[in-house]
Amino acid sequence: MRYYSIEKDIVEIKEDDKRVSIVGTVVRKNTTKYSMIVDDGTGEIEVYTDTLFDIGNLVRVIGRIFKDDTSRLCINAEIIQDFSGFDVALYQKVRIMEGKL
Repeated sequence: MRYYSIEKDIVEIKEDDKRVSIVGTVVRKNTTKYSMIVDDGTGEIEVYTDTLFDIGNLVRVIGRIFKDDTSRLCINAEIIQDFSGFDVALYQKVRIMEGKL
């Protein structure tokens, strides 16, 4: 069974979440582990992916939650979208109107 993704802020992600969707900025990347750190303003999370974006790029990540070997929550990306040109302020206003912020 494939779980649907739940739109979350990074700070809201819990271990029992199956699949999440986040929007954030790439702040660091690790070419050795093929991962990048994404920050959405509420926190940071490591995203493992086969496509690394440049630092400063705005991305949407959809993927499964897991704990790494240090028990930190991470995302195994299934989909990553380039959100350059995305209006983050408008997105946050809509989330407030929906009662999600």
